[in-house]
Amino acid sequence: MSAEAAPPKKPRASDVDVLHCLNPGCSGMLAFEVTPERILNPDLHWMARQDGATRYFPCPKCHGRNVVEEVRDAKGALRHAVTRFEAA
Repeated sequence: MSAEAAPPKKPRASDVDVLHCLNPGCSGMLAFEVTPERILNPDLHWMARQDGATRYFPCPKCHGRNVVEEVRDAKGALRHAVTRFEAA
């Protein structure tokens, strides 16, 4: 019986990123995770603040609004994504 060394495990690329403010001059971190397409993961859209029909995550750094909108993913399922920035 020969004990062969197992090949070293490669680190997996992360499928999830921290949500950063979409204001190009800010890039503050928000307490949510998104896919590379900025789809919320998990889908915590219900935690977004609401002003009329607009749902948004406020940036703690610049106080702008990171707007959350409904989108369809590659499989056609309804999801929510952070799509744009609105100044405060």
